[in-house]
Amino acid sequence: MAKFTERVTSAWRALVRRANSRLPSLRGTRTSAGVNVTPEQSLQVMAVLTSVRLVAEAIATLPVSVVVRRGRDRVAPSPKYRKLVKLLTVQANPVQDAAEFWRVVVTWLLIRGNAYVFVQRNGAGEVEALWPVPPTDVTVLRTPTGQLAYKLNHDGRETWLPVEKGYIATDLEILHYRWFGTGPEALSPIGVARQQVGISVAATSYIGGFFERDATPETVLTTASNLSDKQWERLVAQMEDRHQGFENSHQIAVFEGGAKLERVSLSPADAQFLAIYKLTEGKIASMYGVPPHKIGDLERATFSNIEHLSIEFVQDALLPPITRLEKVTQRLFDDEEMRLKFDPKGRMRGDTAAQTAAYAAGRQWGFYSANDIRAMEDEPPIENGDIYLEPVNMTPAGSSPVQRDGLPPVSIPQLQPTHYRALEQTRRSAVDDAPAWVTRVERTLADFLGDQREQVDAAPSDEERAVWDELLAEQLTPVLAGIVGEFGSRQAETRGDVFIAAQTAHWVDAVAASEARAFNTAAIRLLDKVGDATAFDVMLESVAVWAGRIVTRGGAFGRHEGAVQTGATGKRWRSGDDGMHDSMHGETVAIAAPFSNGAQWPGDLAAGADNAAGCTCSEDFDY
Repeated sequence: MAKFTERVTSAWRALVRRANSRLPSLRGTRTSAGVNVTPEQSLQVMAVLTSVRLVAEAIATLPVSVVVRRGRDRVAPSPKYRKLVKLLTVQANPVQDAAEFWRVVVTWLLIRGNAYVFVQRNGAGEVEALWPVPPTDVTVLRTPTGQLAYKLNHDGRETWLPVEKGYIATDLEILHYRWFGTGPEALSPIGVARQQVGISVAATSYIGGFFERDATPETVLTTASNLSDKQWERLVAQMEDRHQGFENSHQIAVFEGGAKLERVSLSPADAQFLAIYKLTEGKIASMYGVPPHKIGDLERATFSNIEHLSIEFVQDALLPPITRLEKVTQRLFDDEEMRLKFDPKGRMRGDTAAQTAAYAAGRQWGFYSANDIRAMEDEPPIENGDIYLEPVNMTPAGSSPVQRDGLPPVSIPQLQPTHYRALEQTRRSAVDDAPAWVTRVERTLADFLGDQREQVDAAPSDEERAVWDELLAEQLTPVLAGIVGEFGSRQAETRGDVFIAAQTAHWVDAVAASEARAFNTAAIRLLDKVGDATAFDVMLESVAVWAGRIVTRGGAFGRHEGAVQTGATGKRWRSGDDGMHDSMHGETVAIAAPFSNGAQWPGDLAAGADNAAGCTCSEDFDY
């Protein structure tokens, strides 16, 4: 089978041919300014070097992350993508960290118009490393079916790749980032703007030669007739003694024999050439979307517009290449909801005032909690830091305050469409209300499975099983305490009260031990059935389900305990989307009494596994 696959691959590579492109020659031809320009030579022009360096280093310093979109939620990638995420955010290959990798890719994109990355995979198809390939070492080919292929012409010394020279890579093995163009290869910015760059190169050479060869004096003293040596020496001494030096400035000049003093300035041609040089620099910067003040031209920069120019730098210079990097790199992900994200907010790291204002606004308007902000600043979470605030002057949607003369204001509910009123009858489950906790529980369970996989190859003994349960319970306890604390605090806040988390410590310990025992029991059964460590891979596929159950149970208990602590007298059952307790919908009992199924709250394990497993119901409370 392997030989057959190799023959098919070889036959496919024999069909490829050079892809036609309208890309201008990158070797550089003589421009109208009389100089040769190549992309690498163009970096000797300060405007090109500064623009490319600013954009490449700005993107390389941005925070990079990989997220998965699940509707409105953002969750961490599956553990199977752990190696790929590390390659994109920490270390791209054994010799380049991620920042250096992205800087090289963006630099080639900006001077050559094309950047290529070879994707090294193992026998299972998993990505092992990402290797940037110089555009000069790549020939773009096309198959008769229209697919692109890439011939790699690296020398193995200056550029090393894990394949032999002349290797033809498929489009699945190459990430091809393009600048701007319409063909299989993008246009080179330097190739397109070769004339402008050539003028700048010529101007730089001319100005250097001007200062090297210029013999024009700054001041000229002329006389009406020839002077003798003694008269010449006397006149020069008079000039130096009376007018040379700072202390002799603005002295009255008196010359004999019809002598006249004249100042010499640049010729109009030389002055015009310097203006052309400055204008050319601005055009080069605009090609990359870089504002002039970024390359040192402050002629049009003022205190009133410098901030807006900095915003334009992010919008015009950074976002276009960032978008290309994100879209092309997404081909590495099997999950269509996975996204590589460069966060431009990282540019605010040096602006403490702007960053603090953004955090304050997020906290005030309720879309950041204290722990959200602390996480963005790499600080540890604090107790009760996951509470989201709400402005006191905001009213719920669907109500309109009305006030009559001499009477207090009254809130009159507005009539809503029937389907909206029906939706109000269902309270959101704990999983929907706290996706961040679901992600954290998933990560805890996945990390635990990863640690056990590295240590065992067979089912553990009873003593080892007890250690497993103890270790997992120890890891789940603080997470479960956080879930209970957040939902308990939310319920207590509806009554203007405070939730006392210490009163739930025994329940948290007991349930953490119970969840750890149930999870490990399922893992060990799989280990017995499969017979090797691949059972852990099977368990990894189900961690999301386990996490949802744990968060649902913990959240339901937290709400119930928050109601008990704030003086609730009764509770009412609300059936969830699972439909398993539809017959109990609306059932009302005293706060200390169990419901008809024996549960004190939805998901209560005291009612039995059949009533707790998969339950997404909730409660309302009477005070």
